[in-house]
Amino acid sequence: MTNNDAPRIALGPDSAPEWLAEAIRDGGGEIVDLASAEGIVWADNEDAAGLRAALDAAPGVTWVQLPFAGVKNFVEHLNGDLTWTCAKGAYADPCAELALALALMGLRGAVGYARSSSWGEPGGANLLGGRVTIIGGGGITESLVRLLRPFDCHVTVVRNRAQAMEGVDVVLEADRFADALPGADAVVLALALTPETVGMFGTEEFALMESHAWIVNVARGRHIVTDELVAALEGGVIG
Repeated sequence: MTNNDAPRIALGPDSAPEWLAEAIRDGGGEIVDLASAEGIVWADNEDAAGLRAALDAAPGVTWVQLPFAGVKNFVEHLNGDLTWTCAKGAYADPCAELALALALMGLRGAVGYARSSSWGEPGGANLLGGRVTIIGGGGITESLVRLLRPFDCHVTVVRNRAQAMEGVDVVLEADRFADALPGADAVVLALALTPETVGMFGTEEFALMESHAWIVNVARGRHIVTDELVAALEGGVIG
């Protein structure tokens, strides 16, 4: 039976997972073809051209949902004629959990211990009572700060606009991010990739970090200059 009041949603491309179709139906929507659609859910983050073609074939569409946190591949297609939404914030909690897990594994030397077949010298550092710097002030950071509370860490956050944040000891503006690196046991990257943040971490920044410190990137790979990261690791500049 068709519900005439249900939002008419097209799901694309053809490779879209079935769970998205189920989510649309569970949300009260009806999946229709492009010609009949008033909204589109587009499931391929790499196929911006495909979305453009879908929009050309869907004259009645007024809303587009991109179920991703980042939408940089679609920027050239965004316009004020349609309502555009994305999944920003939906991944904040799991990304924060991953950041905490990676910091703990790195500082405590979990990978090395897991590979050991005999007792060796003790190593690693505690996160308890440690110092954590987080670059970025969005949802991932807010969630990570909550997760860090039981560890009694000194937390510094670097963000575009310095403003008080619950559970954060120091908030610095973006142009002072280098000041937050010395003394940190863990540096977490949780910020958007923009022209200003591409390659923001390289030789100079690694030299400011403690030799035992770990850098945890749950943002985008291009924040870090890979060759300079490899050189810093091989040279023992960072852990």
